[in-house]
Formats: sequence, structure tokens, C-alpha cells
Amino acid sequence: MILFESSFIIFTILIIFLYYTFLKNYQWQLLLVGSLFFYYYFTKSNFIIFSIVNTFLFALLIERVENKSVRKFLLLACLIINFGLLFLIKYSNFFISKYGILIPLGISFYMFQSISYVIDVYRGSYKADRNIFKFALFISYFPQIIQGPIGRYNKLAPQMFKRHEYDSDAFRYGFETICWGAFKKIFVADRIATFVNTVFSSYDSYYGAVIFLAVFAYSIQIYTDFSGGIDIVRGISQILGIELDVNFRRPFFANSVSDFWRRWHITLSAWMKDYVFYSLNLSKPLAFINKKARKLLGNKKGKLISVSISTYILYFIVGIWHGAGSNYVFYGLWNGTIISLSLYFESYFKKVKKQLKIDNYANWFMVFQVLRTNVLVTLGRYFSRADSAGTAFAMLKRTFLNFSFADIKLATLYDMGYTSGGILLLILCIIIVLLVDWAFERKINLYRKFDEAGTFIQLLVIGLFVLLMVFGVIYAEGYVSTEFIYRQY
Repeated sequence: MILFESSFIIFTILIIFLYYTFLKNYQWQLLLVGSLFFYYYFTKSNFIIFSIVNTFLFALLIERVENKSVRKFLLLACLIINFGLLFLIKYSNFFISKYGILIPLGISFYMFQSISYVIDVYRGSYKADRNIFKFALFISYFPQIIQGPIGRYNKLAPQMFKRHEYDSDAFRYGFETICWGAFKKIFVADRIATFVNTVFSSYDSYYGAVIFLAVFAYSIQIYTDFSGGIDIVRGISQILGIELDVNFRRPFFANSVSDFWRRWHITLSAWMKDYVFYSLNLSKPLAFINKKARKLLGNKKGKLISVSISTYILYFIVGIWHGAGSNYVFYGLWNGTIISLSLYFESYFKKVKKQLKIDNYANWFMVFQVLRTNVLVTLGRYFSRADSAGTAFAMLKRTFLNFSFADIKLATLYDMGYTSGGILLLILCIIIVLLVDWAFERKINLYRKFDEAGTFIQLLVIGLFVLLMVFGVIYAEGYVSTEFIYRQY
């Protein structure tokens, strides 16, 4: 678990110290050397160098060539080379077993980041970078290389290459963000993992309600694990004066599956929308289908055909991005189906709500939408967490055919090694996470309120928070740290 390893903590403190003291005139150079050292030290791989060099060169070539056909060929070659290697490394057992290739740390994240740069240069969004060392920092920047977020060149590069003076407020905000991320990871994600792993590994020993609760618990686990890690790297970056993109925006309060994906892994969703969905929807084949469908079905319904096809392809890609098994294909198709159906029936739902005089902003209706969305998202989680599609369907069968709330008992958790105090602590921490998200959802700025508190109160809260985390890890009975779920994506 790199982010909590003593070597990573010492490395980060050293980088921050040098960044604002002895090497403050060479900040981006320090970050580049540190990032490449970090990558090699923790992965024993230089694969990222290939990604840096080839995308840097392709972007320069694409910018210099005037012939549209040649430029398109170069872009296609770049996509095939990079995504082809990504596919082989992530999904080919042959390469992994024969040559002993380990999946390089964060390969999807830095490949998506470098490919977006090449596509943007091809589109003329900005000029290609002439300095390969600066470009290398954009790709290898050590806080985000672990699990994102997926950055864009035009947002990150200007921040990386300007000089940053030490800012006590930025340091404090960054440290608070790190603490919050560590809290979510240590006190929720790691502690809920035992329940999730036990049920998924022996689902046939449990009845439907327990299985559904475990799958929903997995939603909480993956959220607090992934967003917790992102908070830590964003906090480190804030201290360095570089603002990384927000990757989560309170997904448990989404009112539809589409809204959920606008809030979940935001940089991946935005990447897919900008570079896959729009490209597909504006392509000649889909433009042809769109034209024919409008003639047959009318302008409104016909338009949805091409949108649905693009949606299905997009979520198919999202599904297999998570893994190569058939369960991930079903995971993508599930989301694509729900979103496509919601588009088709949107006008019908509006009519029904109008007839029933349902106010979209009524509290009860908003709660209903949130609960409905969480149920639909949880059903998709059966496929993204199960070992195979067969296991996911078997779990779904037990969920619907053997469901009874009476099966949810504390004894089940005791048998897994949980104590009464541990259960209460876990529930309390989950409530705290959801309450904080709810506060921000209600436009209550907790950071501002904390700023308005006195210095003594701030130091006291931060001190207690750090002690809570330290004692929660070292002295907590039965606590087992787990690797970040998205580390190898």
C-alpha cells in the first residue's frame, strides 16, 4: 500500500522540503527527477519512458504534417500502438506468464493522459510541447501516477512549470485533505473489506439480504478506498501548489445512473465523453444511422438510436477497462442499458409525473430518486466485484429468491471476526463520511467553517484526527490494511 509506506512518506516529505528550500529555483526539475525515481523504485519498471517518448514524438509529427490523411494515419498509429500495448499488458496472460511482466503502476491513467494530449494536439486545441523533459513530468507526476486523477495538459502544465512560493493556507488545506482521505481508507474501506470479501468468496453460505448488503457495502468500500486515495494525492499536490482535478462528487446522492457517472471517477467519465462518445456520435457510420433512423422513427426518437449505440460502446469500454472477464462486459452493458432506457422513457416519465402532480424538488421524491439510483448501481456492482459473470448471476439469483431482512444478524459479523465496538466504529465512520458528503451536497462549505474556527480549535481537531488514525491502525484489534483497489488499473 504505497501511500502509507514509510518510504513513500519520507520521500514525499523530502520532496516538499527541497521544493520550498534548497531547490526552489528548480521546482519542476526536482519533481521530474523525483517522479521518475519514484516510479522506478516502486515498480522496478521503465515502461512509462516508452509512453512518454512515443506520444511526445507522435504529437510533434502530427502538428508538423499538413496533409490531413497523413495526420489521421499518425493519430491512428499512435492509438493502436499505445492501446494495443495497454491491452496486451493488462489482459494477456501470455505476456504476463511467459515474460514475467507485471502490470505497470497506474498504466491506464498515464496512458489515457498521454493519449488525450496527442488527440488535443491533433484537434488543434494547443501546440505540442517542444521540451520532452517538461512533457515527461506531465505524464509521470508522482502524486497522480498511482491512481489518477486523469489530468489534461492545458490544465496541469501551466501549474507545473511556474514557480510556487510556500503558502501556509495551501499547506493546511492539503494536509486536511490528506487526513480526510486517510480516514476514509483506514476507518471505512479497510474495515468493511472483511465483510465484503467473506461474502463474495463464499456467497452460497449466505442468503439474499446479506448478499445484497455485502454488495452495497462494496459500493461504500470502493468509494472510500478510491476517493480516499485520490484525496491523499490531491492533498500532496495542493501542498506543492498544483491543483489536481476533483474525481468524485458525492456519488451516493446521485438522482440517476447518468448522474452517478457524472459524479463517479469524473476524470475517466469526462475522458470517455470527450474522446470516445463524441467521436463515435459524430462519426460517418453513426451519422448515417442517425439520418436513416430519423426518417423511420421521427426526429426525436430517431436521434436516440445513434446516441444509444454510442452509449453502449462507451460503457462496454468502461466495463472492459475494469477487467477482461465476461462479468465486466455485463457490467458495462448493464450501465449502458439503464442509461439508454432512461433516455427513451424520459418523455413518458415526465408525462406521468405531470399527471400525478409530482414536484421534482419535493423531499420525498428526491429521496426516492437517490434510493432508486443506489439500488440500480448496486445491482451493477454484482458484476464488477464478482469473479465471473456466472458467480454474479448466481449471487443475483440468491438475492431475489432467498431475500429476508431477518437474515441480517450481528452474529454473522461476529463470525467474521468483528467485535461490537468495531461494528459501532465502522457504522459511525460511514455515517460521518455520508454526513460530510451531504453537507457539501447542501452547499454547506465545511472547509470555510473550519477556517472560521480559532487556531487552537483547528490544531486540536487536526491533532486528535492524526492520533485517531495512528492508534486506529497500530492498536486497533483485528485491523488489516488492504491495497488500494485501483492501484493496478
